[in-house]
Amino acid sequence: MSMTISVRYEPKQDLDFITGVLGLTMSETLRSLIDEGRKMKALQLYRQGKVSLGLGAKVAKLTLSEFLDLLKEHNVKLNIDVEDAERALAYSRENL
Repeated sequence: MSMTISVRYEPKQDLDFITGVLGLTMSETLRSLIDEGRKMKALQLYRQGKVSLGLGAKVAKLTLSEFLDLLKEHNVKLNIDVEDAERALAYSRENL
C-alpha cells in the first residue's frame, strides 16, 4: 500500500523564529545554521565510515585538529588504522 504525505514547511517563518531565539540577524542565523549543519553532516559521514578524517574536516570546514576535537566532544571513535596513522605522522614530520 502506498501513501502520500504532504508536509507544509514555512522556511521564512522558521528562520524568523530561530533568528529571534538566537538574537542574530538573518544573515548571521543562516551562516550559523549552515556551519552547524556542515559539522553535523561531517560527524555523521565520519561515524558511518564514508569519509576520512581529512575529508570530514573539509566537509566541516575545520582544521584537522578542530575536527578531532569535535569528534571527541561527540564521543565519536576514530576510524583509523595503523597505516593511516603512520602516513599522518610522516606527513606531520615533513610538513610541520
